[in-house]
Amino acid sequence: MNIMIFDATPRWSGGANRILLYSKELQQRKHNVTVCCLPESGLSLRLPKEEITLFTINPKSDINLFAVPKIIRLIKENKIDLIEICSPKFYWISSLAARLTQRKVILTRNVPYRKKGLKRHINKILYHNLVDRIIAVSDKIKRELISDFTIPTNKITVIYDGIELSHFDSKTTGPEHERSFQYVAAVISRLDENKGLECFIEAIPKIIEIIGSIQFLIVGTGGIEKKLQELTRKLGISEQVLFTGFRKDIPEILANVDITIVPSPEEGMSMSALESMAVSKPVVATSGCGLVDIIENNTSGIIVPPDNSNALAEGIIRLLQSDYKQIGKAARKVVEDKFALQKVVNQYELLIQELTK
Repeated sequence: MNIMIFDATPRWSGGANRILLYSKELQQRKHNVTVCCLPESGLSLRLPKEEITLFTINPKSDINLFAVPKIIRLIKENKIDLIEICSPKFYWISSLAARLTQRKVILTRNVPYRKKGLKRHINKILYHNLVDRIIAVSDKIKRELISDFTIPTNKITVIYDGIELSHFDSKTTGPEHERSFQYVAAVISRLDENKGLECFIEAIPKIIEIIGSIQFLIVGTGGIEKKLQELTRKLGISEQVLFTGFRKDIPEILANVDITIVPSPEEGMSMSALESMAVSKPVVATSGCGLVDIIENNTSGIIVPPDNSNALAEGIIRLLQSDYKQIGKAARKVVEDKFALQKVVNQYELLIQELTK
């Protein structure tokens, strides 16, 4: 089958990683995958190395109808059977091009994007009339779509992000390094306003007061990095907070932490959290994250309320004072059962066969 995937993520992200993993696995299964993404995006730099067909398009806006003829031409020239749209910037123009060429359309929702007022009514037209099926990467997103847009339950399929488990085990993550702190905790995230990072930093003094010898890693880059660094100086915790910048060696970093934290108040399904769980490192996440449906609280991780630094601090302290290594083993089992790449791509394959038969 010939599949075309549209994504407008400018930097590398969990959504971009999902597209890369799915594309590689689908091509191994003899499907042809073509990806359309923004010029100079994380995907545009990574996909050529994987021998995945790539086209770059910058539609400038969500409703730039001048981009539609180009998309129609790409669909016809590459004999595309089905398209999948993963970013709002491509929702309207790509679904319209697919309708004009009579191709099936899947729209994938990686993050909540909850709408109100007029925007909710406009998006309802999209979901009800221009797409054939919606993939939600978490049960939470499916519930919100049904609630916000009255979409029929059978039009939404939950397919989780996949993890290549062979990349995340004790044989591939490397040895632990000698360290000067008793505990190491990490946040792996884009450093953006909507990720709950200020709430996390505000929780750190409360954690240090109880735990003492602990280092915090903030792994990633983004628009508020300097703001976050200044906040750590203001709170007098700079010596225990290390900003690593963007890193490619995530398995090796995870080998040398005890726990990871997802402070985001709204998140579809955190890829960095799944990678952490895959190496048996337990996660503290908020109930605004899709992890709320797959983590059993206090058994395979810790769930706390969003936007609450006291609750976040309490959850991190509780995890570190527990048998967190055993909780990490339970987290690994969750990933094996629900997120193994081959399992989730099996579900994706069944869906595209159903739509195109």
